[in-house]
Amino acid sequence: MDFFVKNREKMFALLKELVTIQSGSMNKEGVDRVGRAVKRALADLPLLCRRIRQDELGDHLLFSTPAVKHGAAGEGKNILLCGHMDTVFPQDTDFTWYLEDEDKAYGPGVIDMKGGLVVTIFALRALAAQGLLADLPIMVLFNSDEEIGSPASTTLLRELATDACCGLVTECGGLQGEVVTGRRGKRGYHLEVHGRAGHAAFAGKNKASAIIEIARKILAMEALNDPESGLVVNVGIVQGGIGPNTVAEHAAAEIDTRYCSEASGLELGNRLENITANNRIDGVSASLQVTHDRPLMEAGAANKKLFSLFAEQAQKIGIPLREEFRAGVSDANTLAGEGVPVLDGLGPIGEYDHSDREYMLKSSLVSRSRLLAATLPRIAGAFCTREP
Repeated sequence: MDFFVKNREKMFALLKELVTIQSGSMNKEGVDRVGRAVKRALADLPLLCRRIRQDELGDHLLFSTPAVKHGAAGEGKNILLCGHMDTVFPQDTDFTWYLEDEDKAYGPGVIDMKGGLVVTIFALRALAAQGLLADLPIMVLFNSDEEIGSPASTTLLRELATDACCGLVTECGGLQGEVVTGRRGKRGYHLEVHGRAGHAAFAGKNKASAIIEIARKILAMEALNDPESGLVVNVGIVQGGIGPNTVAEHAAAEIDTRYCSEASGLELGNRLENITANNRIDGVSASLQVTHDRPLMEAGAANKKLFSLFAEQAQKIGIPLREEFRAGVSDANTLAGEGVPVLDGLGPIGEYDHSDREYMLKSSLVSRSRLLAATLPRIAGAFCTREP
């Protein structure tokens, strides 16, 4: 019997188990419970497991096959699979249930990305059942903090990238069978404005109010949005002042930006700096700091070569597969920033992630896992080459 037909019920049982564990990024206990479930699901495979402990966030898990090589010249490189165990939903959420109907499965993280974890796990299990897994140079990182920007795992991702011939990320796929060959870059900023405090009753129209100045800057920054070129500026948090009867001495804002090329990202940063430096009122000053940065994942030739390997197997299996340049960011951006060819969106297909309407097309859980299992040996031959 076909491996995936035989194990379909086990795949959905694991999916339900993972989805019903509340694992918001700040819920260390819940994320660690997911990690224990993942470890149990892989316990009988020829994999070495390393647990990277964290004090406040969930622990990361790193699995590797016996064929993995680290830093050895002439020994080739490894395939790096990535997936995250955390979700965006806070610990006190009411969205903790799992439901299925004939075509769809529903629940927190069902596609973002506990479904992707199941895809990866059963692709590995399928390769093990064929006797192939132990000889493939595969590393698998399940991290705990992607939904908050991977603050505790970015360094680890960069370290693993040095031994990787390519990266594969099982975030959710698109409704038309899309996988991700490129992603926009993302850069965050913290804007601070300092004015001069005073009593509102005696303030004139030229008062050195930090709130007035930051309002001007916010409007100027938001005016930089350019949907046609994929340029995004969003001021998402604003704070300032101590009371309505006081001229505000301090105001601050958190800004998110997205861009589709390195040149446009640099230009956008320069324009934000110029707006910051242009203060219209005497006695007001401002500063701008970068708070986080996820590099552009360019849809270059190496990514397209990876896609072609998956497309070839998708055609044989009989499932649709298309390229997508995706607006959001993921750990794939970090790998791309290290010069590693990477493909993302290899997980199951669904919609409405980050909301209580999140769902997965059930057929895609099996088909995407089958696709990953079929393509991994081809990637090893095409990318994990040994130097003469």
